[in-house]
Amino acid sequence: MRGPAGSGKTALLDALERHARRAGATILRGACSPAGASLPWHAAQSLFCGAPPHAESTAVPLSHRLLRRVTKATAAGPVAIMLDDTQWCDEESLAWLDFLMNRGHHLPLLVLLAQHRSGLVNWRQAVPGVAARGHRTIDLGALLGEDAAELARQWWDAVPEKPFVRVCHGVCRGNPALLVRLFARLSEKGVPADARGELRAQELGAELFAGHLLATLDRQPEYVRKVVEALAVLGQADEELAGMLCGVSEPLVAAAIDILRDEGIIDAGLAELTDDQVRTSVLSAMPAGTLDRWRSRAARLLNDGGRPVEEVGAQLALLPRLPEPWMRDALRAAARSAERDGSLGTAARYLGRMVVADPADIDAQADFARLIGHDDPSDSVPELDGVVADNHELRKLVWSALSMVGGRRRSGKVISEHVLAMGMPEAPAAGERESLAMRSMIWAMSGSSAEVCVALARRALSGGDGIWALGPAACVLSLADKVEEAVQAMDPIIARATEHGDDWVWMMALSTRSRILGDAGELDRALADATRAVELADERSWSKGVSASRAALAAVLVQRGDIDQAASVLRRLPALDVTESFLDYPWVLMTRSHLAVSRGDLEGALSALTACGALLADAGVRNPKFMPWWLDAACVLADLGRRHEAEEFVEHGERLAADWGDASGRGFALLARGAITEGSEGVDLLAESAETLAGTSARWYRVRAESLLGEALLRKDDREGARRHFRQAVYLSVRCGFSALAARARDRLVAAGGWMNQGVGGVKDVLTTGERRVAELAAAGATNREIAHALRIAVRTVEIHLTSVFRKLDVSGRTDLGRALDLLGKVGRNTPTAG
Repeated sequence: MRGPAGSGKTALLDALERHARRAGATILRGACSPAGASLPWHAAQSLFCGAPPHAESTAVPLSHRLLRRVTKATAAGPVAIMLDDTQWCDEESLAWLDFLMNRGHHLPLLVLLAQHRSGLVNWRQAVPGVAARGHRTIDLGALLGEDAAELARQWWDAVPEKPFVRVCHGVCRGNPALLVRLFARLSEKGVPADARGELRAQELGAELFAGHLLATLDRQPEYVRKVVEALAVLGQADEELAGMLCGVSEPLVAAAIDILRDEGIIDAGLAELTDDQVRTSVLSAMPAGTLDRWRSRAARLLNDGGRPVEEVGAQLALLPRLPEPWMRDALRAAARSAERDGSLGTAARYLGRMVVADPADIDAQADFARLIGHDDPSDSVPELDGVVADNHELRKLVWSALSMVGGRRRSGKVISEHVLAMGMPEAPAAGERESLAMRSMIWAMSGSSAEVCVALARRALSGGDGIWALGPAACVLSLADKVEEAVQAMDPIIARATEHGDDWVWMMALSTRSRILGDAGELDRALADATRAVELADERSWSKGVSASRAALAAVLVQRGDIDQAASVLRRLPALDVTESFLDYPWVLMTRSHLAVSRGDLEGALSALTACGALLADAGVRNPKFMPWWLDAACVLADLGRRHEAEEFVEHGERLAADWGDASGRGFALLARGAITEGSEGVDLLAESAETLAGTSARWYRVRAESLLGEALLRKDDREGARRHFRQAVYLSVRCGFSALAARARDRLVAAGGWMNQGVGGVKDVLTTGERRVAELAAAGATNREIAHALRIAVRTVEIHLTSVFRKLDVSGRTDLGRALDLLGKVGRNTPTAG
């Protein structure tokens, strides 16, 4: 039997021994060892428990005495000789095996020899008797997938799922011993043999395989280890380059590959050795000094060979020092290339090494500060502080503002002041669209004309070289009600971040798009984006800068009326992180105010709103659309019966709206003024506000305008007019997903003498599209994970949808869901929805 380590040779001998004993055979079992390879007769004597048989005369050769011992044993029945690890068999024992085959061919004798594949004994030369008498060779290799599944059943009560077994089989390369160890450890740890356990199986299996690889290398010639280490350093399956790096000739590199294939370490090719887990294990076993020398040599080989700068940079970035000028030049080129490709995390890592290598390199410092903001914005502040006073670095500081979304308020204010002092920008040069986009955003935040800011944003988007111009430009467009353009601008950022694995940019872009969609009443899409953003933040466990994702999710949940969940999300916000955030803290304060209003805490809402106003004033934000705290504060004060106190807030908002100059800003100002104005004048103002907002994307405040107009008409005893506007508020709220506003407007509709069933209309009216799809699958018996897979959404999104569905349909769980959906469908088809 032949096979690599872990292929099951010894286990098969054990099984054969048990079977032979049950059949009445006598077993002579032994094993060879590296130490015994040089000891005469070591292997043969191991068959007899290590002691030579007693002899009546020492003149009788040992080979004859051992033969006599075997012959005597066959008198009682068949004899099975089992010798393991015969690649280490001593020469005398090999000769005796040949002697046994020739002299004992008539005996009821079975000889089983197991050996390692990479240390093959040439049996035709060493034991001619074997070849002469005939023999069978059994090659043991990797287990097939179905064999692994059969093996897995021994450790779990339930039948392991096929994808789970496939993960285990793949990570262990089908090695039986590794699979046994993996299954045993997973079972001991209580890991389920289904989709929930796949990640843990992958991690633990990779760890076991890496240990197996290192143990295998310990048994091989030195050149094999060198080839593997060279491949690990390079991270690519290049035989020629690996040989040059480790100083091993081409024939020996080929021999090493054959050995690795025989050992079951590789199957398809060398690419399997560049797996991250395998590389990490090999590199961690190398002495630090040796590893640094090899990396330096690899960088030089790659650079001299004209390989891509990214490959050279990957080696240089891992060196503790960059002593040669060409190294810094190559690393700078690699950073620029990585940034062009959208791999900002990689570019920042390269620049970080340059900053450490040469602290006097101001360009590297500024670029590094700009880029690390995409991974954790607050970390860029110390680097920015070092260069912020230099006017010639202003362009780089403006660029750095792209990274400051969600960063510290202090640095954001400094950047804004610099940009505003520059005046209107000229037409952008190639590569400067990011700067122009950020300037358009800062001008928009300062309350400049919407028309001018939109023009700047569109100019920033007019070329194809400014991927990072898209985010700030999208924010400007959304403030000006250009929602479709804004969403289209965000899509390429998200696609690029997804493709390149830049989780920070992905998370921030999703959070931004969620806010844009939420403000426009697209709550299903906003919820999906916010949920995924939070998942990304949780997966990475960033210590800072996670407020954007949670602020986005909390805002959407409040708009949906999921008050308890929104409060839970807000409680999980890191206090220091969110309060230091340039843009997120106002968002959080607005969400807290909405949450307080939903709970009837108007004083708490007013406190949060005035804090938001003070924060924005300190930051120099004068845009009426960005966190319209003054509008909400006016409405709260009106509800408290303190309209006169709101005059200052309303006048402030009217000035901002006049400067900004778009329809929704005017609608906001009209709504605020109408909320604090009584009588017919107030009705006219609210009616004009509702009409103005009807042509904008500000659907949340349009619902508020319709509801307040209904209240004003009801106070004038115009019940029919009030019902018309309450009903409009309900329908608009249902379509957008503003559940709490819909319920409140429905109650007021009933109070005005109207009628509307609890569900408002059919399923499509009561539930959003996403909720309806989730509800239908849940009613059919699908699990949350199955629903998430079918709809290609996060499990967390499924949970949030179901919670909302249960509340809207007034059911306690899945068992009542099907009946509720059927009933609601009939209501939608057969029952008038309002009166």
